[in-house]
Amino acid sequence: MEKTLLRKEALARIKEYKNKEEASKEIVERIQSLQCYKDAKVILAFYPLKTEPDITPILLDKRILLPFIENGEMKFGRGELEKSPLGFMGVKEKIEVPYKKAIILVPLLAFDRENNRLGRGGGFYDRYLKENKNRLHSIGVAFSVSYFSAVPHNELDTPLDEIIHN
Repeated sequence: MEKTLLRKEALARIKEYKNKEEASKEIVERIQSLQCYKDAKVILAFYPLKTEPDITPILLDKRILLPFIENGEMKFGRGELEKSPLGFMGVKEKIEVPYKKAIILVPLLAFDRENNRLGRGGGFYDRYLKENKNRLHSIGVAFSVSYFSAVPHNELDTPLDEIIHN
């Protein structure tokens, strides 16, 4: 229940936030200036929802792979996008692209100073991060209004390596 209330509060803050466009540009610049971004051979990303920072300039990078859900699991591939049954834009042709190491840009609704994140509640990112932790560097992407002093978490939740916000 605590997570449900925090999701509502975080969404309310984000919807009221007036500086999304400028903040998104700043976030994209910060991500692109990271050494791990510059060095990455593969970048796992997401197509942003209206309540998420607009990282679409990053999606033009040829190293990008985008998610899709298959048999309840999140995977990453390339190609034309379609709206998934879960409401996000995902890869239409569900062919997973293999990789050895990557950075992963992770959307979130709320975060704290210990890099705990609160997502939308499906658990797809937490499971993916946990299963692939040895080959990923995880970067949360958020507006600064998504910061909370503490985000509830448990053993199923995976803290991020870092969080980029405006």
